[in-house]
Amino acid sequence: MQFLAPAALAGLAALSLPVIIHLLNKLRVREVRWAAMRFLQTAAKKNQRRVKMQDLLLLILRCLVLALLVFAFARPTFEAVEKSSLVAGDPLTVMVLLDQSASMGASDGIETRFAAARTATLNFLEELPTGSAAGLLLVHDGYASPVSRPSRDLSLVRRSVELAKPTDRGTDFQPALRAAIEALRNLEGRREIHIFTDNQLAGWRALEPIREFLATAPDIRVFIVTPGAAAASTGNLAVTDLKLDTAIPVAGQPLRVLAEVTNFGDTPANGIRLTLAINDDAPSADAVISQLAPGGTRHVPLLVRLPGSGFHTLTASLPPDRLAFDNRRTIALEIAPARDVLVVESRRGPAAWQGTGHFLATALAPVEEEAASRHYLHVTRITGAELDPSKLSEYAVIFLAATEPLPPLVVTALAEFVQNGGGLVVMPGDATPAGLFLDTPWPDLLPATINPPSEPPDGTIEAGPYNYPLLTLWNDPAAGNLAALRFAKIFPLDPVQTPEVSTALRLADSSPVIMERSVGKGRVVLFAAPPVPAWTNLPLHPAFVPLMHRLYAATARASSLKLNLAPGDVFQAPVPIDQLNRDVYVRGPAEDAKPVAVGRTELVDTQAMLRARSTAAAGRYAVYVGQNERPDFYFAVQPPADESNLKTAAEDILTSPADPASGEPTSAAPAPPSAPLLTARQLWTIALAAAAFLSCAELLLALRSSRSR
Repeated sequence: MQFLAPAALAGLAALSLPVIIHLLNKLRVREVRWAAMRFLQTAAKKNQRRVKMQDLLLLILRCLVLALLVFAFARPTFEAVEKSSLVAGDPLTVMVLLDQSASMGASDGIETRFAAARTATLNFLEELPTGSAAGLLLVHDGYASPVSRPSRDLSLVRRSVELAKPTDRGTDFQPALRAAIEALRNLEGRREIHIFTDNQLAGWRALEPIREFLATAPDIRVFIVTPGAAAASTGNLAVTDLKLDTAIPVAGQPLRVLAEVTNFGDTPANGIRLTLAINDDAPSADAVISQLAPGGTRHVPLLVRLPGSGFHTLTASLPPDRLAFDNRRTIALEIAPARDVLVVESRRGPAAWQGTGHFLATALAPVEEEAASRHYLHVTRITGAELDPSKLSEYAVIFLAATEPLPPLVVTALAEFVQNGGGLVVMPGDATPAGLFLDTPWPDLLPATINPPSEPPDGTIEAGPYNYPLLTLWNDPAAGNLAALRFAKIFPLDPVQTPEVSTALRLADSSPVIMERSVGKGRVVLFAAPPVPAWTNLPLHPAFVPLMHRLYAATARASSLKLNLAPGDVFQAPVPIDQLNRDVYVRGPAEDAKPVAVGRTELVDTQAMLRARSTAAAGRYAVYVGQNERPDFYFAVQPPADESNLKTAAEDILTSPADPASGEPTSAAPAPPSAPLLTARQLWTIALAAAAFLSCAELLLALRSSRSR
């Protein structure tokens, strides 16, 4: 046992007072003889032993009361109770880390983990010894620093804690711990770091680097405080992903949206209803997951139709539970008007079907000829001789379908087209000899060197699953499969060894047949065979139409806007120059949110830009420029999926050994409860209670003794 205020033990000297008073009372006895004394001598002798015992007992009780009072003021504690250092008599220099990540929104039905942590932080600050200094960092996947260095103005720190709010950001303790260590490293006296958190296991992904850095400051102690974490429910259903699974989103056409639902609880979930809403409207699609096992994930397809072009948001929602932020997930998308596609081909006759781009053009616009003008993809078919290099910018994607050699001026224009963000798909064939692509600028455009054609020993393609985005659709058995694809003849491809090159599809012998390369702002896709049946059965395969649409979507000139952000990211978008210096307003995802001014449009180089930085909450955001009644932009903020996993680490994670295989601590859950040691405050109150009880006993015994004499 140790004492937090050992100076108070000097009060034990007061124990001499009852002894001195007792002895003085004995000296005050005077002998008085009177006639009836002889009749009382016999009775006095009988009571003498009882009176002495009562006096001795009263003396002991009075000494015990004084000793217990001194004991209470000395604040005894057990050395094993480390957290009691916060009530020590000496001043303390401390950095407080308050976790405001998304998992802190979990509730036990009464309060959230964040509310409990904020209350515990305020209590901790109130109990700091006089003269202490404290700093405050708000922890998420980074950190905010309301009080970046220890300050003796504790009211400022308390006010900053009161103003702190939870966010939908991830958890990473490493940046904040590093900042806290650096803030304390060169200071004198007792220095500590107190982390008020739910101790989510995902936040310790950089555990070993954290331990190594803490070892550089061994005299700074770190304590993990988890108020409310154990009480909150660990069961949780979450929408962990939401993405568009339609190659080309078009207004008025069915869109396939894929929602990922995960059960992070320990028990199966049954009858889970998932809904999908467009913008602020009521849900327009739903599905029911009959059962989802613990730790299981289900990908749920939903179909919707968007009302028109422009910006839209889609929101997938689950029924409410005790962790609210992940019950819904929103994506934002921009629906562009109809786009133009150019197919450059060679022809064997006057009929359209005699062109090498016939199957390709039909797949891109699979409608009757009279309806082609109303289709969302406007396909133009020409030969290489008809190609006008000055008009390439009118098209989103250009397909070279076994075309003849192109003039140098056209090739130069194609390279500029790709650099500016256009998509180019090269499908060499009989009319395009391989040697053509050795001349500049082809080596700087193509993802591979094209060799003379040959028959592959095995024309079948590699078996799935497919990781390349162009082909992930066929990982779903409901979408069919690519097992029947055959290549009778190919141009062998030798990949260019640069990071911008990737392979989408290979033959069973690992020969690449579809490759991609990023060039400037655009993309170039290279096929090892043209889209004609003499080379491959791909044009006759059911997958050809969706593959060409996905190919168009992957290579089309994409919008430069990043509409789906992580919490804390900055949304920015270009605006017309006449909107320079206009006020910018943002309406957040809260149901009762109103547009709030976030700044003004500003000039960046020669472009007027707007920026929105307040993106801590997940959901749908609307952006207004000036006093417009309708939003100019929509964007969405999506929280990290691992915040939905409420699994916690052991409180001794910084000192416990780690599993060498995974790098995670061996104790993934809090240690089992054991008999708790008494803290300083508990011993203090117990000592006061015992002193009060003994005072009452002493008073009763003194009254009884005085009457009996």
